[in-house]
Amino acid sequence: MTEAQQQYRHWLAQSQSQPSNAIAWFNLGWWSTKVGLFAASLKAYEQALAFGIESPEEAMANMASVYSERLGQTEPAMQWLDRALLENPHYYPAIFNRAHIAEQMGDRETACRYFKLATELAPDKAYPVARWIEANLTLPEASQAVQSLRQFAKAKDTDALMALARYEERAERYNAAWEALIAVNAVDQKAYPDWQALPVQSKLLSQLAEVKSQQSPPLDSHGTVAPSATVPTSPQQTPVFILGLFRTGSTLLEQILAAHSGFTPLGESEFWPRQIHALGGSMVSPGRLPNPQQCAQLREQWQAHLTERNVEPGLVATDKRPDNLFHMASIRAVLPEAKFVITERDWRDTLVSIFGTRLHPQHGYATSPEDIAKHISFCRKIADFWCENYPKSVYRVSYEALVTDPEKQLMPLFKWLGAPWHSDCLNFHELTNSVRTASVWQVREPLTTSRQGRWRNYDGPLRAIFGGALDSPEPPRSMPE
Repeated sequence: MTEAQQQYRHWLAQSQSQPSNAIAWFNLGWWSTKVGLFAASLKAYEQALAFGIESPEEAMANMASVYSERLGQTEPAMQWLDRALLENPHYYPAIFNRAHIAEQMGDRETACRYFKLATELAPDKAYPVARWIEANLTLPEASQAVQSLRQFAKAKDTDALMALARYEERAERYNAAWEALIAVNAVDQKAYPDWQALPVQSKLLSQLAEVKSQQSPPLDSHGTVAPSATVPTSPQQTPVFILGLFRTGSTLLEQILAAHSGFTPLGESEFWPRQIHALGGSMVSPGRLPNPQQCAQLREQWQAHLTERNVEPGLVATDKRPDNLFHMASIRAVLPEAKFVITERDWRDTLVSIFGTRLHPQHGYATSPEDIAKHISFCRKIADFWCENYPKSVYRVSYEALVTDPEKQLMPLFKWLGAPWHSDCLNFHELTNSVRTASVWQVREPLTTSRQGRWRNYDGPLRAIFGGALDSPEPPRSMPE
């Protein structure tokens, strides 16, 4: 039993033995969130408020976080944040999170207003000023905010360094932007686990060999799941997983599908990461393949997750989490009817974009251009395996083809998904749903080819690393001498 589960049980017992103890209910709410019991968490926080918890704005802000980050429900999240600010107008977490939700919904004006308030309440923190500058496209170099960001960056604050890199790129000062990226990734590389020492590739390749040898569930000659009375075929039971590599257009594709009346987005749902962790895996390392009993249990839990996320019957849920590429075997064992869309992009643009994004420490490859290139090559190898062995379950989407000729790329995709093509899907940028990825601002714009060839802005430092390999459309499997 994990520490979180132990603490959850402890506070559950406390709340039951002391039903009017507001602190016990508050702690139960916090630990319920940690173990993934989100509905129970909200009820516990409500009890804490009912019994007069001191500083109720804390419980309200925590409830808002559960609604927005765990359940994808922005309206109740904003309502609870507004209530928290009525209790305490200067409560920093509520102000910052109000800005964060506005950013997720593409409301730049509101995001900037609240991020600015957050910087005033916490002038010693780099994060709010970094987020304000990323949201505000009009702040001049001489502004106090930009000067403050530069001071934080000099002190090697990683949030400030990453925001500074993006600010410098916006101003077309590419040498300065690259220097900031080198600095932030050097700091992270020291703090992250040694990527080279992790047996990620060997574990995954071993699992794929096991999958190929077992060929379970039964497949027909085309790699399609054979008919089974135990596999429902209703649309809600046929989820679409969008995966591949970070920064390859997965958020863009999910937003395009979200603009279709037949789909509903889950975003980067944490359901499968929790299950993979329970099976002994991690974000980038596969867990044990679930046995038949575990598959049945996980299938029921998946359905409960869809209900918790308010997925209406008849709609197709899209789960967009790039690193699920490493867990397709487990997901497919539980949901053999699932469809998988792998997004891909020019490796050089992918590399620059990943290097310019602070991923979770488990993605240690992201701090080194050389390791990113090797990881891109490995991910393509994994994609090849699934496409070759399960061609009816897996579909590849090219980012470049998508932004250059969207209808030519999307019409076959929608046909493959069994849904009619609607040209309104190209108006995805008008959606106001919550987007919780690094592409939050990009997907509020119409399709554009302007981000193709971004790597050319950094040709000098990249060529010093990759040499002539930089001119190849295929990522190098090894570095030049």
